[in-house]
Amino acid sequence: MAVACGGGFTTIVTEEGGARACGNGEDGQLGLGDTAHQLLPSHVGGRKVFAGEPLVMISAGSMHTASVSKNGVLWSWGDGRYGQLGHGDREPRQRPERLSRDMFGGSPAMMVACGGVHMLVLTAVGLVWSCGAGANGRLGHGNEADELVLKLVAAERFRGAQIVMVVAGGGHSVALEAEGMVWTWGVNNFGQLGHNDSQNRLVPTQLAGEALGGSATVLVAAGSFHTVAVMIDGALWAWGFEGEGQLGLDNTWNMLVPARVGAEDEFGGLPVLMAACGDSHSLAVTKTGTLWSWGEGDDGKLGHNNKNIKLVATKVETQHFGDSRIVSATTGETHSAAVTEHGELYTWGLGTFLEEEEEEEEKEEGPGGLGHGDFETKWVPTLVAPALLHGARVGCCHGLPPLHALAFAMGNHSRLGSATQTAPAAADKSKDCEYVSMPGELVQRIVEACGVWPEGRAGELEGVVRLLGGGMIDDRGSM
Repeated sequence: MAVACGGGFTTIVTEEGGARACGNGEDGQLGLGDTAHQLLPSHVGGRKVFAGEPLVMISAGSMHTASVSKNGVLWSWGDGRYGQLGHGDREPRQRPERLSRDMFGGSPAMMVACGGVHMLVLTAVGLVWSCGAGANGRLGHGNEADELVLKLVAAERFRGAQIVMVVAGGGHSVALEAEGMVWTWGVNNFGQLGHNDSQNRLVPTQLAGEALGGSATVLVAAGSFHTVAVMIDGALWAWGFEGEGQLGLDNTWNMLVPARVGAEDEFGGLPVLMAACGDSHSLAVTKTGTLWSWGEGDDGKLGHNNKNIKLVATKVETQHFGDSRIVSATTGETHSAAVTEHGELYTWGLGTFLEEEEEEEEKEEGPGGLGHGDFETKWVPTLVAPALLHGARVGCCHGLPPLHALAFAMGNHSRLGSATQTAPAAADKSKDCEYVSMPGELVQRIVEACGVWPEGRAGELEGVVRLLGGGMIDDRGSM
């Protein structure tokens, strides 16, 4: 969600809440006001775009993009032929266009998920809205009709459960409730819904409690034809299409019900914190910030310097990331991306795509969305030079040095300070504030006592926090 990979393009949210995009722009999905392709990450919009509001997350579908601002406003752009942009028509948008909070009853948007040709939105009150192609029930309204504007998925469909996360696959949808139960609906030809059959579901259907080992789920991800879930204990489960090994189960058999990926010693014996699904491959990030990949290896999208299929999770060498820890990873159809703890962006996979011209039956080469300024396929994770991002860090969640965290805590904690109060100034204006003179042990204890991460709204959306890069640091005091 700090980075999103679509069909040959990549979109990025920077630390200050701006957006960058590169790659295939044929339907305006880059949001740059035209349909040109971009070799380099380009700034999305000027003053009027996003109304000056910082973004907190972004999502990419096959050919469309959507984002949510800090104030809970939803924006969408790109291909709209199925109504997946939610603007009441089937027209494309070459620049981000705002969707009013009024359509959600005034509730702010908290999360957006773009599928192949549909879109899901989660609001602050835990309600799910959907629009776009309705075929096979992926919108969850009990029919297969397209919806050109966002329509509420009736709360009774979820039996009153508080939904805290939504994700959209190629033709199916997944929701996670606060109690850790998973709901799925839409296309089910390969068992990607996890209900032990291949029947489509027109409305959200809850997975059986024992389907995921009886543990609570904290994060879900959906690919074109498969689904994964990360449990509170760090176990990873997967189901659906396994033809290219994207489930990581050491075979190529489709799974109609969730199956645990490996045993307790999988992923080096470390708990998984987040995962991502592409068209035919998957990624996972462990608690110590290591990245693992499996599935189809064509075009180097697994990051192992070859095109071999990996039927089991295989560690991507940390040396490719300069030994930095990974906090978030994402996948597209033919490429992958990851963000480090320092806000650096790495991409790898197919460097070009071929755009077919319908009338002349010719093919035009375009950049594959890696953002390196060339058409080269990258077989291992490759740093997008910071200069190409004008020095901006990627993602909105980054660890703070202990003293910075303390200052933040002092300004926000009801017993230690108030955001309305001014932090004590240093006697010598040339020096840091007085917090710097506090003993390190005291700083550590106060920061831990504040519990500034992830509490409140962030704590309620733990899966989203993980996608944004939060919750990846072993020791809160080291933030």
